[in-house]
Amino acid sequence: MREDYKIGGATAKVDVMVEKGVAENLQKMADYTKLSVSEIANTALKRFISTHKDFLPPPPRK
Repeated sequence: MREDYKIGGATAKVDVMVEKGVAENLQKMADYTKLSVSEIANTALKRFISTHKDFLPPPPRK
């Protein structure tokens, strides 16, 4: 399971604002698990995207 958190592909920097409590909890999680905040956030965002496909635009028509 922990290997699921490793970032294996190309990366890009994203600048986001989150609630203070979210940022604090991310840091606590990183400190406790020894995973980076980026690894935790990347996994959380991938899970969000996979369950919210309706937020993505439809694929182009052929």
